[in-house]
This record gives sequence, C-alpha cells and structure tokens, in this order.
Amino acid sequence: MHAFSTSTPEHHPRRRRIGLAVRTVAVAATVTGAIALTGTTSQPAVMLTAVDIAPGVSVTPAPAWSVGTQGPGWVVLHNGLSTAAMEIRAKPASGTDPVAVLQGDVNNLGGTVTGLSNVNNLAPPVTKPVPGKNFQQEASIDYSADGSSQSGTVPVIGSFIELLNTSTHQSAFIIFEQNGDATTQVDNSGGAMVDSML
Repeated sequence: MHAFSTSTPEHHPRRRRIGLAVRTVAVAATVTGAIALTGTTSQPAVMLTAVDIAPGVSVTPAPAWSVGTQGPGWVVLHNGLSTAAMEIRAKPASGTDPVAVLQGDVNNLGGTVTGLSNVNNLAPPVTKPVPGKNFQQEASIDYSADGSSQSGTVPVIGSFIELLNTSTHQSAFIIFEQNGDATTQVDNSGGAMVDSML
C-alpha cells in the first residue's frame, strides 16, 4: 500500500506531513456514489467510482473526497474539509527517466492550477518501481511552498509525484498538498488514491 506518512523524517525520509492551501474553487459533487450495506451493521458504505483523467488513466477518490475542477487530461480532488487536495495531470512523458520527467513538471508549475509559489524541495528525488499495470516507475519530491487561500497566502508542505509507464511513455504528474488543519487521515487517503492509479 502506498502511504503518505506523518512520521518524523528520520523514520520515513520520503513522506512527511504535507500541507494544502484551501482553494477558492467550489467543490462540485461530481463523484458518483452507490450505497451498499456491509456486514450486519446498518451503516451504509459509499462505493466510489473512478474518475477518468485520460485514456487509460483514472483515479478513485478516497472516501469524503470529490472532484473540485476537471479539464482535458487533468483533475483536482479535494477532501470534504478543504484541508487537502490532489491535482493530477496525465500526459505523454518526454523520456523514460522518472526523475527527469518529474523535474520537468516541477519546473513548469505555471501550467497547473495549484497556485503554489516559493517552492522549496525538502529532499532529493526518490524513485522506486511500482507493481502496476498502468505505471511501472514512481519518482517523488517533498516540498514546502506558499499556497493561496480565500484569506490570502498560507504556508504549505506536500509531495510532487510522477508515475511513469516506460513502455507507452504515459505519465501522471501529481501534486499532493495539505494545510496545517488537515488530519493525519489525509496522508492515507492520498496514498490510496495514488495506488488506485497504478
């Protein structure tokens, strides 16, 4: 299971508590849900439907997450409290080196809707193979930045992630963010959504 950790850096140098600026975009309830009963309890379980981003690339939102905005080849997901978000952009990769593709995307943040400024990498990129049918390589960089919110600029911390299919040259650039009000659960939710794309 791919997980975002809120542990101290020495225990998980690649994953730290990450932050998100509250966006000014209204959250649209576009994720379809089906109610199903599980076990013998009377509590309904929401079965979330995958959101298509591009041919062969989709993400299943975590519980309490929904689509904020979406366009051709990209989507922004928000958690229910607007304390965390994930932007995903699917596109052809410019090569087969996941770190080079990731760095190229980080250098072109102006093409995203994140609103991040003053971005600082907290550690060198980390790469690993992933056992997915859609992607085989992952590279990530933890960062701190300034994000925009309805009340102005707020400090954020997060992870840039690149998923790469080395055969088809398909990639997905992911910007995961959370603000200081987010709970540790958003880390697990972020990891689950990245895993759903593999």
